[in-house]
Amino acid sequence: MRAMPNHQDDRLSTSDQAPFDPLAQSETGQEAAGEPLSFFEDRPTDRPLPPLTVNEGPAKDIDDVIARLDALVSESLRDGLKIGYFAALYLRVTLAVKRAIIAGDVFQDNGRMEELDVVFANRFLRAWEKQKTGGTPSAPWQSAFVALERDELLVVQHLLLGMNAHINLDLGVAAAEVMRRRGRPIHELRADFVMINEVLARLTRIVQVQLGELSTAFGVLERVGPELQAKLAGVVMSGARDEAWDLAVELMDCPDLPTWRDTVRRRAKNAALIADKVIDPSLVERMLRPIVSDERKHGVRFNVQVIAS
Repeated sequence: MRAMPNHQDDRLSTSDQAPFDPLAQSETGQEAAGEPLSFFEDRPTDRPLPPLTVNEGPAKDIDDVIARLDALVSESLRDGLKIGYFAALYLRVTLAVKRAIIAGDVFQDNGRMEELDVVFANRFLRAWEKQKTGGTPSAPWQSAFVALERDELLVVQHLLLGMNAHINLDLGVAAAEVMRRRGRPIHELRADFVMINEVLARLTRIVQVQLGELSTAFGVLERVGPELQAKLAGVVMSGARDEAWDLAVELMDCPDLPTWRDTVRRRAKNAALIADKVIDPSLVERMLRPIVSDERKHGVRFNVQVIAS
């Protein structure tokens, strides 16, 4: 039996695992609240992060990420929170990444992949924590979180809003952050970046299958209008991998923190425009809107359970 890969030494320590969110500052350019990126300047110790669901501070390893996502799914089931849609889907994908790391023959560097997974996930977890505590997350996450209050949106729209923020913004930022922190060129990550995107692509396939179970409306779309289904996912996923990689490359070339912030903020605005398209009701045929009542008939808790199962 093959022994589980031991990459404990490659994991981030608690002190290294609190990356500054370049979008924590306001759009007016005021001083950001939070820790600066360690590869630009030293991180101050007098600005603690708000507590997350499970432990204080950011997740430390992939098991910690899984525990936090699972806690968020449980909270969503208990309280009927729509954030549970994306959290349940993300939990499944993170479990798949962990299994690939355990297998040991999927990624070129398992320790680096776990580091990327953790940095990547922490961007979502911190964005949600900011939303809950009255802070301001990045523009596409803010669009996704505000949309949770809109009853007319489909489950698929909520899922795609989360995917948009996380893939079209967070993935490239996380990739650049990991490689700059390691002091290594970005091209060394390319093969594993492509592979992690293959795992992320399962999001789209899971969305298609799960929503066929959740909603008669999406089932009808699947049977009579596959091009409409493709359009829903295509708004978010079309070219997302290449654009995320381009963002990572661009961030690797940033000479200082202000340039990094400006680059991330510019990409965040673009991702927010994609969010506007996802929310646009014309993406779903108006004739199917009455059938969408199936989703509301089942309720948020039922929908979260289906996605998580």
